[in-house]
Amino acid sequence: MEIKHPFYNAKLMLTEEIPLYVFLVKGQDYSVWIDTGIQGMFDALVETMESAEVSDDDLKFILNTHSHHDHIGCNASIKDKTNCFIAAPAHYAHWHSDFEAHYNEFARPFPDLFPDTPELRSEALDPLDAEHKIDVYIDEGSSFDLGGGVKLTAYSFPGHMLAELGWFEESTQTLILADAITGLDWGLIHGHLTVSGYRDTVEKIDHLLDELNVKQVFMAHYDPMTPNEMRELTQKARDYINGIERTVITVAAENETVTLQLLWEEFLKRHNKLTEFRSLSTIDAHIKDLVERKLLKQIDSKNYILI
Repeated sequence: MEIKHPFYNAKLMLTEEIPLYVFLVKGQDYSVWIDTGIQGMFDALVETMESAEVSDDDLKFILNTHSHHDHIGCNASIKDKTNCFIAAPAHYAHWHSDFEAHYNEFARPFPDLFPDTPELRSEALDPLDAEHKIDVYIDEGSSFDLGGGVKLTAYSFPGHMLAELGWFEESTQTLILADAITGLDWGLIHGHLTVSGYRDTVEKIDHLLDELNVKQVFMAHYDPMTPNEMRELTQKARDYINGIERTVITVAAENETVTLQLLWEEFLKRHNKLTEFRSLSTIDAHIKDLVERKLLKQIDSKNYILI
C-alpha cells in the first residue's frame, strides 16, 4: 500500500522480521515527526526531510507516541538540528531525561530475574542518542493544525505501555498507531503492561475505524494497512491476548502454587519464544490481571494459586 501526501516515512529493518517506520507529516504551515526511531536512523530522517522539502525551520514538533527506545532514539539529535519542540505523554517523561531509569524500568523491572549485564545495557540504551526533556505534554484530545487542511488529533491507546498515543489525520482519514497492536508473530514477545488496557485498545481501534471512516492505517512495526486488514489484525490481537491468558491459567492449574518465574519460563517453553525482558513484564501483567479478576490469588510475596 503506497504512502501518500502529506506523509513521508523513514524505514529501518530492526531484524529480518521486524520493520520500524517513523512518519513525517507535512502541512502548509509546518511539519512534524511522529516518533524518531533509533539513533542510527538520523541520516534517514534528514534525507526524508530533504526529499519532502521540509526545512529545519519547517519542523516544529516531534510527536512521540510513547517513550520506548525505538521511538525516541533521535529526539535529541533532531531537536538540536531543527530547534523543534518534543511533545510526549507525561507518564514516562523521566525515561527521556534519565536513561538509567529508562533502562532499569524497561529492561530490569525484576532485577532478580534479569541481571545487569553489558549486553542488556547495550540492547536497551544503544538505540538512544542523548538525554533530553519533554517540552510539551500531550494526551488524548491534543491536536495540531499543520495548515492546508492537515490536522492531527491524539487518541489514547494503552496496553503496550501504560501511556501511548495514536494520531488521526483528518484530510486523508489516516490512523497512525505506532505499537498499539504489538508484534504478534515475532520470535520474541513484543510486550504489554496492562491486559485490560490492551483489550480496551483493540476494541477502541475497531470502533474508531468506523467512527472516523478511516481510509488507511500506519503502524511502527507493520506495513501500511487498509481498514479491513486492520480489523483482521485486531481479531488476531484478541486471540493473542487470550492465548497468553490460557497458558498462564493452564500452568497454574498444573501446579499447587506458581511464581512469576515459573509462569514465565513455562510460557516461553510452550510457545517457543526467546528469553528476554519484555516477555517477563507481559506475564507479570497477566498475573496482575488474573488476580484483579479473582482467578488467581496471591498467597505470599512470590506465590500464587488458581482459585
